[in-house]
Amino acid sequence: MHSDLADPPASTTPACDDPVAKEAVALAEALLRDSLQITTSAETEQMARVGQLVESPQAKSLSMLMTDRLFRSSRAKRTAKGWRAILKQVGIGEGFGFWDRIQLRVGAAASKYLPSVVMDLVRKRLRDEAQDVILSAEEPTLTDHLTSRRRDGIGLNLNQLGEAVLGEEEAEKRLAALLALLSRPDVDYVSVKVSAIFSQINLVAPETTLEAIKERLRLLYRAALPERKFVNLDMEEYRDLALTVAAFREVLSEPEFQHLSAGLVLQAYLPDSITVQQELTAWAQDRVASGGERIKVRIVKGANLAMETVEAELHDWNPAPHRCKHDTDAGFRQMLEFACKPENTKAVRIGVASHNLFDIALALVLRSRNGVEEAIEIEMLEGMAAPQSRAVKEKAGGLLVYAPIVNDADFGSALAYLIRRLDENTSPGNFLASLFSLKPGSKEWDEQRERFLSAWEDRHDVDASPRRLALPESKGKRFHNEPDSDWTQVRHHEALANAEVSSVAPPAADAVVVDQILAAAKASQDDWKAAGAAKRAEILRACGDQIAATRFECLSLLREEGKKAIFEADTEISEAIDFCRYYAETGMDPQGVHSAPLGTVVVTPPWNFPFAIPCGGVVGALMAGNAVILKPASKSARIGWWLVQQLWEAGVPRDVLHFVLPSDRSAGRALIDDDRTNAVILTGAYETARMFQSWRPSLRLFAETSGKNALVISALADTELAVKDLVKSAFGHSGQKCSAASLGILEAEVYDDPIFRRQLRDAAASLRVGPASDPASIVTPVILEPDEKLRRALTQLDEGEEWLLKPEVSGADPLLWSPGIKLGVKRGSWFHMNECFGPVLGLMRAVDLDEAVAMQNEVDYGLTAGIHSLDETEIARWKAKVQAGNLYINRGITGAIVQRQPFGGWKKSSIGPGAKAGGPNYVNLFRTCSDLEDLSVDHARQNYQEAWNSHFNTGHDPTALRCESNIFRYRPSHGVILRLTEKNERSENLARLAGEVTGTALTISRASEESDEDFAARLPQLAKTNEFIRTLDGPPADVVLEASYEAGLNWIDAPMSASGRLELTRWTREQSVTETMHRYGNVLGGSRTSG
Repeated sequence: MHSDLADPPASTTPACDDPVAKEAVALAEALLRDSLQITTSAETEQMARVGQLVESPQAKSLSMLMTDRLFRSSRAKRTAKGWRAILKQVGIGEGFGFWDRIQLRVGAAASKYLPSVVMDLVRKRLRDEAQDVILSAEEPTLTDHLTSRRRDGIGLNLNQLGEAVLGEEEAEKRLAALLALLSRPDVDYVSVKVSAIFSQINLVAPETTLEAIKERLRLLYRAALPERKFVNLDMEEYRDLALTVAAFREVLSEPEFQHLSAGLVLQAYLPDSITVQQELTAWAQDRVASGGERIKVRIVKGANLAMETVEAELHDWNPAPHRCKHDTDAGFRQMLEFACKPENTKAVRIGVASHNLFDIALALVLRSRNGVEEAIEIEMLEGMAAPQSRAVKEKAGGLLVYAPIVNDADFGSALAYLIRRLDENTSPGNFLASLFSLKPGSKEWDEQRERFLSAWEDRHDVDASPRRLALPESKGKRFHNEPDSDWTQVRHHEALANAEVSSVAPPAADAVVVDQILAAAKASQDDWKAAGAAKRAEILRACGDQIAATRFECLSLLREEGKKAIFEADTEISEAIDFCRYYAETGMDPQGVHSAPLGTVVVTPPWNFPFAIPCGGVVGALMAGNAVILKPASKSARIGWWLVQQLWEAGVPRDVLHFVLPSDRSAGRALIDDDRTNAVILTGAYETARMFQSWRPSLRLFAETSGKNALVISALADTELAVKDLVKSAFGHSGQKCSAASLGILEAEVYDDPIFRRQLRDAAASLRVGPASDPASIVTPVILEPDEKLRRALTQLDEGEEWLLKPEVSGADPLLWSPGIKLGVKRGSWFHMNECFGPVLGLMRAVDLDEAVAMQNEVDYGLTAGIHSLDETEIARWKAKVQAGNLYINRGITGAIVQRQPFGGWKKSSIGPGAKAGGPNYVNLFRTCSDLEDLSVDHARQNYQEAWNSHFNTGHDPTALRCESNIFRYRPSHGVILRLTEKNERSENLARLAGEVTGTALTISRASEESDEDFAARLPQLAKTNEFIRTLDGPPADVVLEASYEAGLNWIDAPMSASGRLELTRWTREQSVTETMHRYGNVLGGSRTSG
């Protein structure tokens, strides 16, 4: 996934009057000639293989897929089957050499009969191919390599790779490995990124994070100090830039380390880097002036571009790196020129890290002209372009190579580095990608020379403004999501610190006040309807703008009253803004039918999402032309009151939108029971929905209720990524999300793996547990005293269960619980089947994927479901079988975003017609729609079929994201029961037609032929094969509705319509399918077009 694509070469060679550039070009050509003369036959063959990958995207894709997937499962038969599927999916093609193609074909055939033998050979081949790029840390291999490099006069900068650092146990292990390296007499230079020695980097708590990093950095510096060994701080993610620089400066400013020389990396693809370099240089000059040692800056182009693009796309930010490779190259050369000034080298030594011979030549020319040879060191990557490295070493008088090392047992965890290098070195425009065909005077050489000269000429014109300071460019008039707060930006921290929290207590309403508000809401309905959809949309857009303008005040209130961690609160505010703007765009009156609002809609939101969910319900109902009464949860009443005030401020009339905080239970029930309440939007427990139905069966109830959600993890998953996503899904907002992962259903190989268990435990145990007032807290208090279910889940084990991580309650706050993880949850057990709304996760063991899906489907609810697997066949099988409204593939299962993942469940997770919040049909829930005229059934047949073919029978992805597929699709419902008062030939024919087109079973019952009591008695049996009960002109008898609800049927009341786009929504279930479409930022395939 490249935004930093190669720039097309200039049509003519730029004028080259600059003597530095002329000399650099001549030297680069000399270096190339020298390297060609000393290239061995084996190296020629290796470069040819790289050339094949460059020229064959098919071969490159196959190489990356094999590298990524063949080290996942320990079961040879399983891996072999996946390997054959990859070969079939991608094809072998002509991108590999003749013998490689033969070996691939023979190996694929043999793997059916000798999977262990073949897969061992394939893995060995891949490991052997990588052995020069990622060194073995085993002995005596490492010692021998260090000795060999020292004998050749080449320095080694060692970077210890290992398991993903998901928790503090692994971070401490990595720190210990680095300290062990520094204790070796044959090691004098190591590199590490701060995220490898501290797992809990939290940008909303920079001070806490910085102190933790400094504490560990001191340990490394103390180990380096006695023999003046060198510690280099690597840079990978943009989020780490400010933290790394601050930790580096602050620790080295301490008297203990005044005489230690240490370094860090700056990435030229970040516009910020030149400014940081200048600031570091000024600081280092002061340090040297006061008697301190010089520092070193390693200048690189940057190798995390793909993931920076993903991160920005997901949060609606500008990508941090430069827009194009030309600007990155120009920035690199600007930084190099600044670094080589004699006054700067007195305080800062420079490592020039590049394989581009023009950049290396430029560095050699600048250091020679400025007389600063001792301060400028050339650095290259171990195992890359060996002939060029030898030629450069001879010319430069020395060379430092960057060498990742890994223990054999951890090689699978080093694949990310390997894939990143493979992609980088075969990408268009990359110097290494062209190296196989580069010769002085060749077309490829001339193109590289032109790129070099153009970037050198533009080095002072490249933009140095941080790209994340600006908002993304407008995407046109269509809806686009609100960017989340970017906590790398100081201005957002300042805005949060300066935000004033509303302390206004909302007014309470007794039964008398409730009656008055209902009367006022009813009286406002005609004027609000008459205002028209366009005017209402204008007001909703203003509501979105108002909430955006008060974002940090909202955030502060969510932290204080809602006990939300900052990250959780921030995304909720983005969602509220999105609801306003999305419904303004998608909620216009439907075409070709008569529509009218329902009347007065009461919104009863939950306490766990006290801002976004009520906002979505309120503005959705408002957009349809209804008067709205917001009744907040009592635990979050101030938040609800604040929301209503923001919407009033934006222009929603006060007589249209009302706020009711019932003073007691009777006042609350009066609001629901009253006939002037035409509909209720509920988000809460299933039991609450059933209570409302028992009070008033004929109430139009639109409810999103409970969930018992599971994430399936296959043996063919990236288990480290799966651990990360499972922990986030289970313990985000302390597990108080209806979408939270309460279950991890693990294929047996994963469940039995002690490494997986250790990583999972480490990741969860490392989460910071504390009050929401502490910005470093990730797991914050639960809102309510744990109920019977949650307390049981947190404190008891059933037969066969044990604690992988035992939850503990804080002595200072009885609502603050640390994460808990149960092993041994049995199929059909209490924990398997019951929702537990808090920070507790249960792990189940499945023999295979089929059993895992069966376990996932056996619960009564169907809200969210996820799978982690890199095997597309498995993913396709899972998608076809799983029963939930929101599906997530190779990512977490929480955090639904408006339009991307419209939210709403199946089975007991949804009450009513089931249109998803944040989806294209939601606003229509709050209208009655009828045909303008009785069109013929033949006309309807054509309309239904056209709607089915163009809309309902295909997947839609309105987001157009490159890194993630977000398919919105329809699934036929299990069946519809049409209950009529008497025979209605037109409506019955339309119903039969709708059932036929959608593949939905239809049952027709007429009150004139079957009494309400007889029909009610038959409903439990009918419910086994049906999902909806449909009426056309008002509610049936209470006895019918009560029996329907008890049987688990959802009621829809709407006249039959000849409009296929409208009618077929009542015969289908909506489903959102979100799939991560990249590996390490690189698009490697997937099922984006799934319908």
